[in-house]
Amino acid sequence: MTMRRALAFLFLVLAPLAALAEGAGLDFRSLEPRLHLTPGQKMLYDEAVAASQRAMLATSLAALEVKGRLDQELRKPRPDFARILGDPGDLLDQVRPQWREAREAWTALYETLDARQAAIARDYVERRLGTFDDAASLLLRGLRDRMQP
Repeated sequence: MTMRRALAFLFLVLAPLAALAEGAGLDFRSLEPRLHLTPGQKMLYDEAVAASQRAMLATSLAALEVKGRLDQELRKPRPDFARILGDPGDLLDQVRPQWREAREAWTALYETLDARQAAIARDYVERRLGTFDDAASLLLRGLRDRMQP
């Protein structure tokens, strides 16, 4: 594997994952007042937000792990790029449960919302979080397949 492929991997996968993990574009504070939640809904909302934050943290930690391997290997005279990247599926396996938990928490909240609230929340979650797991999976799988000798 070439240096260019390793850097392309980092740019295409880790930068978006890290940006998402940093909370880019996520503003749960702006969503909550628009929903006009009941106390029971507020509890479910807080659980969904917390699950989403845990998923973003897990994603950030996985990206930092790969970055650490990159730093270590690039200090060597002959870096082992296979070690840097490891198995991209492992990265996905690390974060998939947290994203699934977040999706399930939001689904539990949706079930309590009236039609107006559901439309507001659904639009927000689908635009911001809804396709992350699938998009990351497809991206990592495609990169892994292209990097096979």
